[in-house]
Amino acid sequence: MSAVKVNGRTAEAKAFRVERVVKATRELASAGGYEAVQMREVARVAQTALSTLYKYYASKDDLITVAVRSELDSLAEDFLRRPSRQRTAEGRAGEVFVRAFQGMVRDPGFAHAAMCAHQTLREYTPDRDELRVSSNEITPWATPFGYIAVTQAWGADHRCTPMQSRTLGMLETLWSASVVGWLNGDTSVDEVRRRLRLAAKLLLGADSGGSKVNSEEAG
Repeated sequence: MSAVKVNGRTAEAKAFRVERVVKATRELASAGGYEAVQMREVARVAQTALSTLYKYYASKDDLITVAVRSELDSLAEDFLRRPSRQRTAEGRAGEVFVRAFQGMVRDPGFAHAAMCAHQTLREYTPDRDELRVSSNEITPWATPFGYIAVTQAWGADHRCTPMQSRTLGMLETLWSASVVGWLNGDTSVDEVRRRLRLAAKLLLGADSGGSKVNSEEAG
């Protein structure tokens, strides 16, 4: 096996550097939330030059986003090991949002950082619904979160209808708001779980049940 070059020119070295950066970002966020994630501190903890860090990540929001994607990868792996036992598509999709929320509960500092970065990035990103919806079909890869929910609910090869995609977007928005509500102490963990499961059942269940929606509402 070839050695990893110290100067970071090999693919193995680059992957190792990214892993260290993600680990450092996660550790700082867990300890102190959004404000604790500073570019200089991440570089120090990851033992990476600050100039190198800025070469690949423009801001701490980008760093936190990469850490969130790593968490989503872990969530997907968790469902591979422990598939949802819910019998309905809406139940299985709801389980994705519940497990993701439980991950936030286990690490409030990281949850705070993730929600703050999410809000900051939304201010500079076009409406995802406009990016997600096409004339007839939706690919399930609009967001990693959405893809996990689609895969669990209907299978990896499923192509969402515009209504299903919009519904998943609504559930993702509810999930984000629920995490913020829990962080602020406005909503209990048990209540968030109940809301997420109920919302998935009502919204996706109505669609899968064949309820008719006019073309203006669907498109």
